[in-house]
Amino acid sequence: MLDYKPKYLFKNRHINTCFPTIFRKVEVSYQRERIETYDGDFIDIDWIKNKSNSLVVLCHGLEGSSNSKYIKAHAKYFSEQGWDVIAINYRGCSGEDNRKVYSYNSILTDDLKLVLEDKGKDYKKIAVVGFSLGANLILKYLGCEKTFPKNLMCAVTVSPPCDFISSSIQLKKIGNIIYKLKFLIKLKKKIKEKYDNNLDYRDKIDLQGVLKAKNLEEFDEAFTGKYFGFKGAKDYYEKANTVNTLKNIIIPTYIITPLDDPIMGKECYPYKEVNKNKNILFETPKYGGHIGFSAIKNYPYILEKSVYDYVSNF
Repeated sequence: MLDYKPKYLFKNRHINTCFPTIFRKVEVSYQRERIETYDGDFIDIDWIKNKSNSLVVLCHGLEGSSNSKYIKAHAKYFSEQGWDVIAINYRGCSGEDNRKVYSYNSILTDDLKLVLEDKGKDYKKIAVVGFSLGANLILKYLGCEKTFPKNLMCAVTVSPPCDFISSSIQLKKIGNIIYKLKFLIKLKKKIKEKYDNNLDYRDKIDLQGVLKAKNLEEFDEAFTGKYFGFKGAKDYYEKANTVNTLKNIIIPTYIITPLDDPIMGKECYPYKEVNKNKNILFETPKYGGHIGFSAIKNYPYILEKSVYDYVSNF
């Protein structure tokens, strides 16, 4: 479905990945709603409403938000086709700190389930679309839940790190230092602010361990693994792995992972597993970077069109 033939500049995986973040301009107008969660916390969702009977729910990547360029581009494109849109902000990603010491991770599917079941119940059809960590979150939801809303028609996941250990190894490589630093700086800043602003968390957060982290695995060892009940980063990564649960997916799902995605190791391309599941369409275009698919033309990109084309078939 996706026929991406980039100009020479965008055949470089890093330029393709970084170009939209730096140069792309997409404007949308959201309406915000706060949802109380099952454990006394909250998430903020951003709506675009067109009085439609079709809803798309968008899930961002690590330390992204509803204002990430790729989220706004998809929100804009679906809205222009008449759909209602929800862009989820994970806990602590909406510009306001969440209430709990923990926030979100790649397998915390309860918040996604809450949005789909509560906010999507009055729609004729729902599609869910995710990117990077959000893509893996959707695959975890689809592969592990036993029941789904009857109006959930399909899912699209772009660059899901299906094997977190493999992706973690990639992020440690010197050529990927820009991505590692981007994530680490934002994560450390967020935890430091949580520590400084909440006296009750002072004895719960290993601030020194967080600040000393030299890569995401060390951060997850010091924070994510500890406060979500995992035994550590390795245990978290093993449980976040979605390769082994792809066989369970019964909702039609479109997975797009470019072969030049700098964050994906070879284990993140589960050809064998998806070939056994007729419900999954798996495409691995030669170019695209990590949620890139860049073009000089600012909007729309081929990615938004391809995602919409797949979803609109249902």
